Amino acid sequence: MEQILSTIDFETKGQGFTDITKNINHWIKYKKLKKGILLIFLKHTSCSLIINENADINVLKDLSAYMNAIVPEEGVYPLNKNLKKIEYLHSEEGLDDMPAHIRTMLTSNNLSFSVVDGKLEIGLWQAIYIWEHRASNKSRSLQLHAIGDFDLN
Repeated sequence: MEQILSTIDFETKGQGFTDITKNINHWIKYKKLKKGILLIFLKHTSCSLIINENADINVLKDLSAYMNAIVPEEGVYPLNKNLKKIEYLHSEEGLDDMPAHIRTMLTSNNLSFSVVDGKLEIGLWQAIYIWEHRASNKSRSLQLHAIGDFDLN
């Protein structure tokens, strides 16, 4: 049993989803991981790492609509509707920054997967996405940590 650490960089195109499943499977093949566990950590606080459906684009649209509804960009409305809107204090990096941090906190920045026969063990209709919460394009880095059996030939 061996382990490998690597970093992979991605460019996102503003708010939305970047499917990285093929990139991860390519990395597994390149590193010759045959069987084991792959830990993926997204090294940022304003985007998320999720696994979700890859067959119907409307799933991703609905996820975005829901997240925008519960974490609005212009501030927070208390559950008690009699109170006024609370504006975010953190705004140095733009109006989309603080909501992006909240959205990341509500989702995840890491995932773990089994690797079987040299590829991710995920469902037929599943994909791994970087969910960008910022409005502009961003460079994002993933830390990959694989533990398992590698083909060292």
